[in-house]
Amino acid sequence: MTGELQRFPPLGRVLVSGGTHGNELGGVCVVKHKSSECLQRPSFTTQTVISNPRATERGVRQIDTDLNRCFSAEILGQCESVDSPYEVQRALELNRTFGPRGSEHAVDFICDLHNTSANTQSCLIAGLPTDFLSLQAARYLQVLILVFN
Repeated sequence: MTGELQRFPPLGRVLVSGGTHGNELGGVCVVKHKSSECLQRPSFTTQTVISNPRATERGVRQIDTDLNRCFSAEILGQCESVDSPYEVQRALELNRTFGPRGSEHAVDFICDLHNTSANTQSCLIAGLPTDFLSLQAARYLQVLILVFN
């Protein structure tokens, strides 16, 4: 398959989320300025969401548990309960709204924005090394970073 161009279905809906960890405000700022030209494309619709609004309002990483750890098949298969940790309830709500993965109404791509206090440069974490869309997004961001630095 070397040298063959792979084609993927076009993106229809992209979700940009910020505030998964309430004390990471970079993504929150991007999401709140969603009309920003950088999020809009004529080829797909962009939706935005503050993933963990309670933690964001309080300026803390989480209320009960790490929201990133609440998207496993096991957790998303649970019935919602008022006794569930807040982030579990929020993950179930986000999954109903923007998923579930593979369903007809699910978003095609999620870009969950984080930041850190560690002395690091920009990074993009993809789920799998075969996640070609994420790898292309990473390359695009590398070029932008080089242009603006």
